[in-house]
Amino acid sequence: MRFLLLSRDGDHPIGAELAQMGHEVVVASGPEVTAATISLVDVLVVGAEQVREKSEWFNRLRAQIRVAEVSVLGMVNRLVEEELAPLMEIGVDDYLVAPFHAADIRARIALFERRCYAFMRRQSHEESARGEIERLAAIIQTQNDIALAGLDLDVVMRLIAERAMILCGAGGAAVGIIEGEEMYYRVCTGYSKQFEGARLPVGSTMAGSSVLRGQVVRTDDTERDTRVNLDTARRLKVRSMLNVPLKRDNQTVGLLSIASQVPYAFVDSDERTLELMAGLLGAAMGNAAEHAAKQALMTEVASIVTALQESQHLFDSFLNNNPALAYMKDEAGRRVYANEPFRRFFGLSPGMDVSTIPDEQLMPPETVAHLRDQDDQAFKSGQPSVSESMIPTPEGEPREFLTYRFIARDSSGRRFLGGVSFDITERKAAEEALRRSEESFRALIEGSPEAIFVHRGGPLLYVNPSACTFLRLKGNELVGRSLMDFVHPDDRAAAASMLDGINARGAHRVREVRFLPPDGGVVTGEISSLRLLFAGQTATVVSARDLTERKQIQARLVVADRLASVGTLAAGVAHEINNPLAFVISNLSFLTEELHAITTLLPPGRLDELEEVLEETNEGVNRVRLIVQDLKTFSRGDEELPTAVDLRRVIDSALALARGELRHRATVIKDVSDVPLVEGSEARFGQVVLNLLINAAHAISAGQPDKNEIRVVLRTENDHAILEVRDSGCGMAPEVLSRIFDPFFTTKPVGVGTGLGLSICHGIITGFGGEITAHSEVGKGSTFRISLPAIRTTKLKTG
Repeated sequence: MRFLLLSRDGDHPIGAELAQMGHEVVVASGPEVTAATISLVDVLVVGAEQVREKSEWFNRLRAQIRVAEVSVLGMVNRLVEEELAPLMEIGVDDYLVAPFHAADIRARIALFERRCYAFMRRQSHEESARGEIERLAAIIQTQNDIALAGLDLDVVMRLIAERAMILCGAGGAAVGIIEGEEMYYRVCTGYSKQFEGARLPVGSTMAGSSVLRGQVVRTDDTERDTRVNLDTARRLKVRSMLNVPLKRDNQTVGLLSIASQVPYAFVDSDERTLELMAGLLGAAMGNAAEHAAKQALMTEVASIVTALQESQHLFDSFLNNNPALAYMKDEAGRRVYANEPFRRFFGLSPGMDVSTIPDEQLMPPETVAHLRDQDDQAFKSGQPSVSESMIPTPEGEPREFLTYRFIARDSSGRRFLGGVSFDITERKAAEEALRRSEESFRALIEGSPEAIFVHRGGPLLYVNPSACTFLRLKGNELVGRSLMDFVHPDDRAAAASMLDGINARGAHRVREVRFLPPDGGVVTGEISSLRLLFAGQTATVVSARDLTERKQIQARLVVADRLASVGTLAAGVAHEINNPLAFVISNLSFLTEELHAITTLLPPGRLDELEEVLEETNEGVNRVRLIVQDLKTFSRGDEELPTAVDLRRVIDSALALARGELRHRATVIKDVSDVPLVEGSEARFGQVVLNLLINAAHAISAGQPDKNEIRVVLRTENDHAILEVRDSGCGMAPEVLSRIFDPFFTTKPVGVGTGLGLSICHGIITGFGGEITAHSEVGKGSTFRISLPAIRTTKLKTG
């Protein structure tokens, strides 16, 4: 309390005692005190001598003392009439006789406190009565907020603590949970925030030990409550407290506490409010433990209705402002209550007596029978229940409702059936649309010919039937295992790198990966991956297409295309072979004639000439051998395992094989720079380069090789080996250029080309992680560009 002590002596013993008791004391000499000063204090302390000396001044302040309802404590040196008379004239409430003992001072101060706080309580009760409806509305809103928060207890606890502090006008609030022998202050707010996370022995505090016994503990003034640790209360500046036990399944599990720095801050309505808030929190804790969202909502609604049934006005206020249709029936089936949403839905006026309106007047007979049966079951069981029903509007529009039924009792013990129905028509329509969408999507995935694997960076969460076929396993043998378990060891690094790349881009390009089914063999799959929501969380979806059969067909097409290329080169190769063979035949003929001459006579010098002829013969034979060797390199079977390939050797071999096609059409220019090795197949790359050279030659008319050019370029760019074949031929139109890599597309006459050459080239290059592109302009020629990842450990030098 705030005291104004009028004294000539600043060290008056009464002032010192009041300060020691924790009160705020202001000392003044008298005349400087104004009416404004009086209105700021609770008690005025004045001596009889000062009243006599300054009677005129006290008469001016008397009206202000009455208006501000300030208590006046007088001080006299002797208990005689001449000293008491001045104090009685100004209307003192009590007086002290010197000497001023501490016990007397405390007794008088207690009287003033009771008077002061009685006035405060009257004001609080009046404000409480005026704000009761708003308070209950806030509690109802709290219940709705709890339902929205779901089962997140931290959110629910903080919400209830903050609302309790606001509704009860407290300065701090806390939620304590009993854990073993300790009280864990899980959530604190206001000036109690400093205790959040603290743990104290349950029996070490008055609130903890009392709450353990299930008691509500209210302390109006810590200065006067002997149960309170006064030193702690003063240190924390707490003057009043209210502690309510938290119960779950009739067991005390903690406490809900509010505190104020003002004494007598809490009244009975605050206690009821805090008990209701504690009931809401206890229900929420029970629901969280049971993980039953529907039961939680039902328990909360039943708890609120039960708590509010003593006040019909507040009960109606709550239900009439709720969007749900609410009603109550007696055991005879008569409707004794219906809220405003119920009346609006069925077109009933606000003042209409619903007990006189039978269900048959509101709904079709079949709906009445269905709902009445559910009402009867709820009455018989006595337990809360939840059901869904179709109830048409008076216009005949069908609406879907979710109804919560529960049993309520009045003060005399009579049973009533309470029902709260929520319109879930739109929600049901959305659920149905989602169900159909999920069924369609599942049917699409289940029926997809591609293998589908879903994971979140670890075990597989889902596989479709095609995935089981792909790896020749059952679904229950795949789910829970890692997809990497089935990837070929040589391909795991590339596959992992591909999947890791999804994190930044959300999708990844197609790549070939080899898989090892448990029953043996190798399955080559073309895989792609992307990130999607699966079961509400982000997951990686990997699709794999079985390329085993395609690989077999592609291998056969490669052989067929090679045969076509060999057929194209047959004439040139024959010409290359004929020249050395002519030398061989001519020289052998000459040797035959000379051998005949030797039989008669060997002229001088004939031996040298014979040696020269034999040398020419050997040269021709060697040329034939080299040509045959190049043909063997081109036509030999492909190695399945990739190796390090020198692209310079590939270019030289292809140029040697294509020499017959090129020399009559264009001048060949090699522009080869320092290049690293690449990983792949020398034969496959040779096939690609040979095909590009033949195509370049066919784009140029024969007969003028000095006016046309075919340039082969080899260089390094960004850790890739770049090989380009450029020609100065006729070029291609855009519509032709866009389709040149399509299978079976060709611009050559029927019977001349298969349309598979460039398609196979594309498959070979991309299969080894490379890229092949083309650029062309009509009349200016074409450029085919191959990019292959380099092996970084080795680099070749030209020359």
